[in-house]
Amino acid sequence: ERERERERERERLPGLAMSQLLSIKETEFVAQDQLITILPNFRMPEISLVAGIIGPFEPQQPVQVPLWLALQLRKEGKCGIIAPDWLDIDNLQATEAQERQDEKNFTPLPYHYAEIASMLLKTAQSDVKDSRKVRTVLANISDLRSCKIKSGLKSIKGKVDFIKLNNISAMELYGIRKFSIKTLNTFKSLSQATGYEPSQISQSASFGNSTQSQSQFSQEDDF
Repeated sequence: ERERERERERERLPGLAMSQLLSIKETEFVAQDQLITILPNFRMPEISLVAGIIGPFEPQQPVQVPLWLALQLRKEGKCGIIAPDWLDIDNLQATEAQERQDEKNFTPLPYHYAEIASMLLKTAQSDVKDSRKVRTVLANISDLRSCKIKSGLKSIKGKVDFIKLNNISAMELYGIRKFSIKTLNTFKSLSQATGYEPSQISQSASFGNSTQSQSQFSQEDDF
């Protein structure tokens, strides 16, 4: 039944997973199709989903399933979730250190890292080792990336032909979508009003961004 509901929702979405066009809720929906490893405590043969065939399921044998299914099974007490390597506290602290060292570029993270981390910490906090520290470091990373977008926006002068965002995440892209589009449209209007060509006043801006708020990783719900 849950799979049928998701299929109906997929049909409603505008095309494939173009996160820059989706709402926060829709972006989280898309993120739930990401695969994650669970440790089931039940036995069941393989099953066929829209995303493909998963299973078979054997007690305490790792198996990859879509995040939405992992969360549902976890709520029902039918599995434990193995947190992804990038959510390990040591790896996150290394990511934070790199974000601090590089003031212009983003450290590579999964495209849906913010949504995945938030959902795991909400539904399966006890499965995330050092969850309190993880929340803190995630919030720090979010703040650092947010500072980069603010700094990048302040550096824009004149006509901007394009903005290059390397290693941007889905939620971060959503956060700056409206502001970026409005800004670029303003530059376009100014260019048309002054009669300048893009080649006369052009500037490429490359910077990181995020409007993730620390509150996304501040709630603590354990199951």
